[in-house]
Amino acid sequence: MRNNHSLEKKRKVILDYIKENSNATHLDIRKKLKLNPNRYFKSLEEAFKLAKIKPPRTFKKKTKEEKRKIIINFIKKYPLVGGQTIAKETKINPSNVFKSIEEAFKLANVSYPRFIDKRKREEKIREIINLVKKNPLITIPEIISKTKTQPYHFFKNIKEIYSVAGIPEINYREKWKLKKQQEIISYIKENSLATQRGINKACKTHIQRIFKKGIFEAYERAAIKFPYERLKLYGVGIKEIRDRAKTFEDQIALRLSGYGKINRLVKTKRGFADIILERKNRKVVIEVKDYEEKDISISQINQLNKYLEDCNCNLGFLICKNKPKKDSFLIDKNTIFILEETELNKLPKLIDGSVV
Repeated sequence: MRNNHSLEKKRKVILDYIKENSNATHLDIRKKLKLNPNRYFKSLEEAFKLAKIKPPRTFKKKTKEEKRKIIINFIKKYPLVGGQTIAKETKINPSNVFKSIEEAFKLANVSYPRFIDKRKREEKIREIINLVKKNPLITIPEIISKTKTQPYHFFKNIKEIYSVAGIPEINYREKWKLKKQQEIISYIKENSLATQRGINKACKTHIQRIFKKGIFEAYERAAIKFPYERLKLYGVGIKEIRDRAKTFEDQIALRLSGYGKINRLVKTKRGFADIILERKNRKVVIEVKDYEEKDISISQINQLNKYLEDCNCNLGFLICKNKPKKDSFLIDKNTIFILEETELNKLPKLIDGSVV
C-alpha cells in the first residue's frame, strides 16, 4: 500500500514537471527530479500523453538507415559542416551509423573538406627532421605550417629536434639575426644600387648592427659589387651637395641669430662645432646636418656630445631636415635634442625653461 502510494506520488511529480516544462527530456527529468521516467511509465511518450501535453518531438525510435539518411541529407545541405555540428543539429552521432565521417561525405557525394592525416608517427618525425636539416633557421610555427604536424607531440623541445637532426642548435636571437641577414642579402640581389637607408627601411632593421662590416659586408655576401661611385653622392666632395649644405647651415644660423649671439665653426679639442649659441648667459652647441638620403646616426650624437664636453656645455641641439623617432638623448650630464628646421621656435623654451 505504502509502495503504491509512493509510486503514484513520483508519477505525479514527473507529470507536473512535464506540464510546466513542455520540452522536457529524459535527461532534464533525471537531472532536476532525480527520477528515471522509464521506471514509472512505459515511455516518456506515455508520460506526455497522461500529462495532456503535446510531445515536442516524435518518440519513435529511428532505424539505423533512417539515421544515416538524415545525416546524408544534412551534409548535402551543408557541405562544409563538421562532425560535431552534425551530431548537435541532428541529435545523431555519425560514428554510430558510419564507419567514419569521410564515409558519410562519400555517400552524400560531397568532398570531405578537411585534411585526413594518414601518415604514421615515424613518417611525421622523419619529415620534421628533414625539414630542420634542410633549413636550420626554420621556426616551430613554420614547421607546423609545412608538415601539418605539432612537433611537440614527438619532441620535448627544439633542442631535442636539433640533437636528433645531428646539427648544432641555433638560439632564437642568433636565428633572428641570420634570417635578417638572408633577407638583406636577397634585397641587395634584387636592388643592386640599394642604399643603407633603403635597406633599413625595406627590411625594417639596422644593417650596421646585423653585419660586422655593415653594408659593405652585406654586398660582399650577396656577391654584388658595391657601387662605390654612389658614395660620392653622399659626401661633401660633390660641389652641389657641399653648396647646398652650406646654404642650409647659413639659413639656420641666420634664424638662430634671432635667439641670441652666434659663433660659427668654433674650434674645439676634437673638431669644429658648427654653431655655438649664447643666450641669457648660457652657451649651447648646435650641429646642422643637411641629410636628405641618409639617417641621423648615433655617431653624429656622440660627436656632438664630444663638442659639449670640450666646450664645457651640457645642452646641445642637432638641426636636420628629417629627424628620427628618438629625438632626445641624455648622456651623463649632457642633454641633446634633435629638431627639424621647422621646430627652431622650440629652442627658447628648451634653453630657458625645461632644461636646467
